[in-house]
Order: sequence, then structure tokens, then C-alpha cells
Amino acid sequence: MFNEFLYKVEQMEEDDGEQRAKSDKAGDQRMAIYVNHSFQVSQGDRYRFPSNQFGYGLSNCSPYFLQDFTHVLNRYMQLEAYCDAVDDLTGALPKTGLAPNEPDLFQALFFPRSIAPRTPMNPVASTQMTEETLSAMWFRLVAHYFEWLAGISELQYLSDQDKLRLAVCQLCKVVCFSVVYANYHFKNDENDDLLFFGSGFYWDPARGNDPLMDDYCQEMKRIVNQVVYPLRKVGMVKEEFVLVKLILLFDCTSLMGLSDEGLEFTRSMCNKYRTTLSQYVRCHIEELADTEGWSQNEIDRCSMDRIKNLLDLPIGVEKLGKLDDDSLAEMVESNYGGMRGTLQQQIHTESRKVRNR
Repeated sequence: MFNEFLYKVEQMEEDDGEQRAKSDKAGDQRMAIYVNHSFQVSQGDRYRFPSNQFGYGLSNCSPYFLQDFTHVLNRYMQLEAYCDAVDDLTGALPKTGLAPNEPDLFQALFFPRSIAPRTPMNPVASTQMTEETLSAMWFRLVAHYFEWLAGISELQYLSDQDKLRLAVCQLCKVVCFSVVYANYHFKNDENDDLLFFGSGFYWDPARGNDPLMDDYCQEMKRIVNQVVYPLRKVGMVKEEFVLVKLILLFDCTSLMGLSDEGLEFTRSMCNKYRTTLSQYVRCHIEELADTEGWSQNEIDRCSMDRIKNLLDLPIGVEKLGKLDDDSLAEMVESNYGGMRGTLQQQIHTESRKVRNR
């Protein structure tokens, strides 16, 4: 993912057989990521997505080059499938969410597997959300997000500071959109009362007995249902979900702190993926028109309506992401569910000071 970051990792000095990263001054100390770490980085793990293992490789095209949507989807559908998969021998997700060695942002960026096992994201209802399971759910979804980020080739063109702000400040809304899609895709009449978070975590109001957790999940469920409605209205498919997720990542209109160059670049990437989404929708509608016998005017109208509905989704997701971030920040401050860890504070409390400047 981060080529210059990976280069720095490879240059770590060995000390008693271990590689240590030296403290690297950052413009904002609250966002510093190099703080005396010790990691073994094998030659085989130098690249995050070796094609021989995952069937996925980073694009070497110019980020400004508008590829055909089939090529874009071929990459990012594989990336999504990889991040949703499970590794052999990882075992079940622990009931408690304390990741080893008090992970921080550096570890999450470079070694997301180390903060949570890669259990399937298929939202089977197996673990009720409680104070005891909150942290485990949080670590799994955050690890999924950072693994996904590692496959976004455009991020290597941002400066370190812009890259870090984008990765941290967009986390909640991107993760929440995945939660929305899980509830849209897997809910039915039998489990309509449940709220799925993914990887087996869910909230059942009938089993809730913790006022704080129940309030958090109830409000999340209310807004999730609001966002799910337009998804059901258009019948969103996985390809559209993948592209809208990229649009959400690069939509930085409400993100403070990016450089002028970073803001211009992310705006270009956001527009690029909006165009890619429009191309996909248009092609899909034209294929449907062939079987339905639609006129050109009907094709144009249906295409524009669907594109508009899909591009309006980020509005509701922004609201959901803010609710999630605000709620989790309060839980971190009070150490509810053991959430006052280094990584949680960096994402939900320290980064807020940057975003609210």
C-alpha cells in the first residue's frame, strides 16, 4: 500500500536479531506513527498482496488514467473478496477484544492481521454485542478496513501526512457503509430486528440488557435502516457497492487538514470513480434494455435515476459515520468495554482534534 512507508520499514536497523523502527517526527505529534516498534518483516511479506497468493496486484497505471470499468472491478472485487476471506488456522475470533501488545496506528497500517484474526465477514448472528464483545468487534472491522486500504494503489501518490489523515478520518464512514451493505444483503423478515456488524457480531434488542450498548446500537440501527432503504430501492449489486465504497474513501469535501495538493488529488480520484460507476450502470442498463425492449429515452432515464440514487448514498453514510465516531469516542473516553487503547484513542479521540480544527 504505502510504498514509502514500506521502504522505511525495510530500512529498520536490526537490534539483537529484531528490526526496530526509530521514532519519526511528524508535524502533528498526535498523529505520529513511528514510535519504537519491533517487528519481524520477512522478505516474503514485503508486498502486501502478492499475486501468486491472493490473485491480486496493485495497479501500476497512472492514477489519472480512466480504465475501463471491467478492469477496475476485476481488481477491486478480488480485493473485497480477499479482505472478506478467512485464513487457515486463524481460529475463532476471541470473545474479548484485547489485541496483543497494545497495537497502535503503525501496527494497524502495516500489520492489520496482527490486531484481529481474519474471520469471515459474512454476518452470521453468533456473538451478541455487549460491553465484553465491543472491543473484539471493533478490532475486526478496523483490521478489515486497513487490509482493504493496502490494496488502494492511488494512496501511494499522497504525502505521508495526507495519507494518514485520509486513512484515519475516513475510517468510520467506510466501515459503516460495509455495515449498511451487510444489513441490506443479509436481512430478511425473520431477522429484521437484528443489527449486523459483520464477522458474526450482531445486536438483538430482545437480548439487550446494557443501556449504553442498547442506545448505541438502537441509534445505529435507525440510521442504517434509513440508508438501507435506497439500496433496496435500486437493488444495489456488489459491483456498485465496491465502487461507491471507493467514492466514499476519496470524498474529502468535509475533511479538514488535507494539503491543497492532497485535496485536489482526492477530488480527482473521487470523480474518476464516479465516472467508473456511471459507466458500469450505463452498461448494466443497456444489457437490461436489450431483453426488455426499452427505447433510448428509457435507457437514459433509468441510467440517470440509478446513478443519482447511488451517488446520493454518501450523504446518509456521512451521518452514520459521524454518529459511530462520536459514540465510540465517548466509549473510549470512559474506557467502556476496555476501549481506551492506544489505537482507539488515535482513531476516535486524537484524530478528532485534527478534524475539528
